[in-house]
Amino acid sequence: MMYLIDSNCFIEPHRSFCPTDVGISFWNKLRDLALSRVIRSLDKVKNELIGNNDALADWIIANLNRDFFIRFDNPETIGRLSEISNWASASKFYTDKAKRKFLKLDKADIYLVAFASIAPEQWTIVSQEIPAPSQPGEIKLPDVCNKYNVRCIFLKDMFREMHETF
Repeated sequence: MMYLIDSNCFIEPHRSFCPTDVGISFWNKLRDLALSRVIRSLDKVKNELIGNNDALADWIIANLNRDFFIRFDNPETIGRLSEISNWASASKFYTDKAKRKFLKLDKADIYLVAFASIAPEQWTIVSQEIPAPSQPGEIKLPDVCNKYNVRCIFLKDMFREMHETF
């Protein structure tokens, strides 16, 4: 099992309890797991992370190898992206605002699900997003994962599964 990391697993710790200059052991653990290739992410996540031009972006550039971020652009994942986009657009449950937000191509969520759903037995998405399957106002990553049979867990649960501490 490999873990595919959402941008909020970097952003939330950095902005709240564990900035890169305070939570050194946390950030070192993420770097070590990335170097061992147990965790990975997508180039779309990298774009979100370095777009802020802050201390987190500096850490990402200095500590994560280029190959940590998998390129999304292959025919199979692009086909699945189209399928998920069509599902979201056609949904009668979600509001138009929720659909527009989810379908923004500068956000990584839809790409993460499309990528992981090609081989769900190999990938678990790790996100801090809380499911909300009965709320039509936002399409949540864990809910889309559920629809496409992709396992989605919280960052703390990933560490527990791997028996990792920091």
